[in-house]
Amino acid sequence: MPIESLRGRRAAVLERGELLVRQGERTGTVYMVVNGCLILRESLADGAQRVAGLSLPGELLGMESYARGEHPYTAQAATEVSVCRLNLPAPGSGQASAALLERLLLKYAIQLERATPPWAGLSAVERVAAFIENYASRALVRQTPDGLFSLPLTRADIGSYLGLAPETVVRALAQLRGERRLSVHGRTIRLRETPLASASPAA
Repeated sequence: MPIESLRGRRAAVLERGELLVRQGERTGTVYMVVNGCLILRESLADGAQRVAGLSLPGELLGMESYARGEHPYTAQAATEVSVCRLNLPAPGSGQASAALLERLLLKYAIQLERATPPWAGLSAVERVAAFIENYASRALVRQTPDGLFSLPLTRADIGSYLGLAPETVVRALAQLRGERRLSVHGRTIRLRETPLASASPAA
């Protein structure tokens, strides 16, 4: 059964800032993001929060909850977001075919590989550059004719995701702009023709 046939008839639309699911919510619901960007936030034991990831168009959200019955993250809309709820049979019901589960797991494995942070061991500047390249690739922003796109995360959210202070993110973006590796106007970014990240390890 193709994944497309599992989509619900109605797509839920969230406004920026709205929550799709909360961390710890006990449900096995799986969604596919149709458009927009969801920020995945994790509440830590000390009460602090961190950005654990992003969910972008074409990606699945909730496979962990489908397997474990509990969402590990709070999913918040960073932009207007449309999602489709997949009509999956309940886990353990025996109604999900091996072929269906194999297809879903393969898609999710590819998704995790694309989303794996490529910035381990990089300097702050190169970490920010690698993040922007990763986001651009996953969000397919290079398909726009002028190369412009809006990065929907705040500097604080980017810093939380990368393990950097917001001020460090601001300085890194300023350096990348000074080196003419990108153009930055608020949250609007224009990528250059050459690869943004140099992939050089931190000294």
